[in-house]
Amino acid sequence: MKRFVALLLTCALLISCVSIALADEKKTLTVWIPQYQFGDGISDQDFWDGVFDPFEEENNCEVKVAIQPWGDYNTNIYTGLLNNDGPDVVYVTDNYDLVQAGLLLGLDSYLTDAQKDNYLLWSTGPIDANGEHVIVPMDDGVAIGYYNTDILAEAGIEAFPEDWDSFVEACKTIQEKTGKQAFLQNWGATTGTSALMLAFWPYYFQAGGVMLDENGQIAINNEAGLKVLEFLKSFADAGIFDETIVSESESIDKFANGELAFVVADLNKGKSFTNNGVNWEYFFSLKGPAGYGARTATDSFAIASKAKERGNDELAAKALALITSGEVMDRFHSEVFYLPPFTKDATFVKDETLYALTSEHIDDVYVVSEFEGKASFEKELQANIQMMFMGDLTPQEVLDNTMAYYAEQIKQ
Repeated sequence: MKRFVALLLTCALLISCVSIALADEKKTLTVWIPQYQFGDGISDQDFWDGVFDPFEEENNCEVKVAIQPWGDYNTNIYTGLLNNDGPDVVYVTDNYDLVQAGLLLGLDSYLTDAQKDNYLLWSTGPIDANGEHVIVPMDDGVAIGYYNTDILAEAGIEAFPEDWDSFVEACKTIQEKTGKQAFLQNWGATTGTSALMLAFWPYYFQAGGVMLDENGQIAINNEAGLKVLEFLKSFADAGIFDETIVSESESIDKFANGELAFVVADLNKGKSFTNNGVNWEYFFSLKGPAGYGARTATDSFAIASKAKERGNDELAAKALALITSGEVMDRFHSEVFYLPPFTKDATFVKDETLYALTSEHIDDVYVVSEFEGKASFEKELQANIQMMFMGDLTPQEVLDNTMAYYAEQIKQ
């Protein structure tokens, strides 16, 4: 009997030890976020590690944050979401293909009504085959314009030339009277998406263009598309654009060094320009044939479908809620990179002047739509526009060739 009791005690002790071991076993959560800190200050890695330190303690888990480069980001994310060792929580740019492939987890059952109501753009997000929202949309902010007031004064230009024709003429005047470059764009960006965000879509909206037809298909071979390409070609014809296709950052760097009169850039660049001693002002957008127009986009945070297979879905939902909370995003926007608030509980506004300018033109802000094969389409359009600048294609041929490639190669 004593042996039997001893055996029971031993079994109970072993079961207890196993239970404790299982309770102490930590889940590992993987989070992929692109790099946003390109200047001085806290690194992306240090910022997010700091955000998740208390989360790890509270949830007895390890969070591995991987900061991803922007080059080929869409391809890397798509591949990562297919793999078993990919991310659980992920920052998403182009979401169309991810949704169609079922790579993102439906979020409706994981988030409370209060959380969903707190997201300003929640209703604009895509729906999966099960009728569930799959992303938390962010407001990436408009592509804003900047001009060097000293260069304009040196050229004798008293008022900002806001319409297309006046802008081209002002650029000619600046180069003739000052010897400085007037305007450059990032046509040498690492992706077509990056190039078009700053150097095509804003003008397309100013020309009255609508990206998608009634069937939800991309359609730019129209009057607005042709007007934009003729407008862009006029810069090359007038010698305003460099003979080279500038890189993603070159135009920004030249403006920051006081060598460039106009630039269109993300809305967080003003501080670096001021720090370099450049006297500058904002302009919301140029005024095209249809009026003002600036683009925004809705990058987002999502959870991988495979997170559920790994048993990480509930933990991933907690992490997603933390990342997108007003408190964390206020810190991110103040310490790392400024974007407009995208939750009702966010409070941080970095630049009151910029906020007032964009608020005044809220009806002139257009979202760049998602569609099938968007990244490949934009890469092809970028390449064809580069060929136009080099004199190898006409504006109409850019449209014809791009849409033919899309129909024959991407859609097929």
